[in-house]
Amino acid sequence: MIFVERRRAGFTADLFWRVGLVWLVVAAIFVAVRWSAIAGMQLPDADDSLRLVQLRDLIAGQGWFDLHQYRVAPPEGMLMHWSRLVDVPLVIVWSALAPLLGNALAEQVTLVLVPLIALFLAMLLAGRLAWRMLGDGAIVYTCLILALLTAVTAQLQPLRIDHHGWQIVMLLAALNGLTARSERTSGRIAGFFMALGMTISLELLPLAALIGAVLALRWLLDPKAKALSLHYIRTLAGTSVLAFLATRGLADLAPHCDTLSPAYLGALLSIAICLSFLGLAPAMPRPALALGMAASGSLGIGTLLLLAPACTAGPFVMLDPLVQQYWYANVREGMPVWRQDLDVALRLVVPPLAGLIAAFRLWQASQGWLRRFWFEYALIAAGTLALGLVVSRSAGFAAAMAAVPLGWMLRDWHRKAQAMRPGGRRIALLAGAVLLIMPDLPLKAARLLASRPAVSPPVAQRACDIAAAAPALRRLGPGATIFAPIDSGPMLLLHSPHKVVATAHHRAPQALHDVIAAFLASPADAEAIVSKRGASHVALCPALAEVAIYREAAPRGLAASLAEGKTPAWLRPVPMPQDSGLLVWEVTRR
Repeated sequence: MIFVERRRAGFTADLFWRVGLVWLVVAAIFVAVRWSAIAGMQLPDADDSLRLVQLRDLIAGQGWFDLHQYRVAPPEGMLMHWSRLVDVPLVIVWSALAPLLGNALAEQVTLVLVPLIALFLAMLLAGRLAWRMLGDGAIVYTCLILALLTAVTAQLQPLRIDHHGWQIVMLLAALNGLTARSERTSGRIAGFFMALGMTISLELLPLAALIGAVLALRWLLDPKAKALSLHYIRTLAGTSVLAFLATRGLADLAPHCDTLSPAYLGALLSIAICLSFLGLAPAMPRPALALGMAASGSLGIGTLLLLAPACTAGPFVMLDPLVQQYWYANVREGMPVWRQDLDVALRLVVPPLAGLIAAFRLWQASQGWLRRFWFEYALIAAGTLALGLVVSRSAGFAAAMAAVPLGWMLRDWHRKAQAMRPGGRRIALLAGAVLLIMPDLPLKAARLLASRPAVSPPVAQRACDIAAAAPALRRLGPGATIFAPIDSGPMLLLHSPHKVVATAHHRAPQALHDVIAAFLASPADAEAIVSKRGASHVALCPALAEVAIYREAAPRGLAASLAEGKTPAWLRPVPMPQDSGLLVWEVTRR
């Protein structure tokens, strides 16, 4: 089959209907599966809990540009690196529902509805790519595959209100921009949405650079195509500056390495200016043009290092070795794929790899502009897959990109299977299609047959039921500061009015250090650290994976002693509901 480009409108009612029907079915299934968690407000991740705390603070009157979490690391609080852009849809939906449903129910519905809205937008954008490039028949396949790829839908589930799902939406929107007929429009759309994605989180910076490199390659191969690259980088830089001013203002101009700070903005602007001058130059040989592009990129990197030299050590430069060893090195989503469990690694690698192969097949089977599009799509997909191999949380981007070419390939396999006579070949073809989407299925089946279910270490949301302990926590009195493991900090903030010393967020490095050091230290030595932080109470979930790390590293440390029921003299137990799994002690000597 030879694919040729079809001139089609941007969006049509038929496209919305096809995507909408798939979304309704998928959304209903997601809500049904998550119903008990929705009813109990059991958010899937600590970041979702802290995002809800941030939303409540904003609704309660905290300033738009004030991103401090004042109940973390008191008395100074912790300045968050998160973006207000993610808060916008949450505030809009809550504000619309609150007068009708009341604050509490409006909040609960918002936590379900907003991630499902993001899911619809992701399906719509992926479905439009399939519709625009492959035909009407690929829409449903693409949307269904997107819903089956757990690396994507893990970020687009009800209650999943953190930023990762919106980053996937921004990437898909940028890829849709690259399909525009006008190079000026194409560059502007792609640059606009990648800038919003980087504003949400700097995790999209490598992908923004990757898209820029692919567009620069087009310019290098075809000097007439320079407008696309130039409009992309100009819009990327300009929108990033405007988004920074709209969400951060001028109150914090520090050269942060973990967010789109002025140092990164300066780098983007210097690249845009340098490439713009390069675009004004008369036609030049390709080696000279390549040298000019390299010089522009080098100028950007040099600007970043000049304005923020500490960023050479990465975005977590402020963390000391103790925090790196006992916290950051154990964050599974930041690990490479080869450090994940086999079933997780298969889910993260196989679908994007199959999608990459399908994209190259589409390139070979296409003509004209569409051939160039699929070649560039495959290059971006390959770079995204490489990023996902190194940092597992980026695998969602690779999976989202894979959905479109996989939709085409599996539709083709389905048609071939329908044309076959019933038998082994047909079963093998259909089984292969299933395994491309769910490659860990044989492992799950083997565990089921062996009666050995997969066991994952409990996260804070499941290690103990802090919501059940909320009434008892409120009785601790006003102004309490709780010294607790960092993974349980957001849940304590969410379900109580109290402060915590630290959460699993890097912007309070000394507080992180003190919590880890105290739980590893002997009970006698830990008393001084707890006292220094002004904590009135100590809390512990013995089943928490973080506590298991402390107990293994320091069998006689504070965490191990408390988990084993050994209470030091400077602590007094506070009654908590037994079924909550939460243990709390009052500090008697301060």
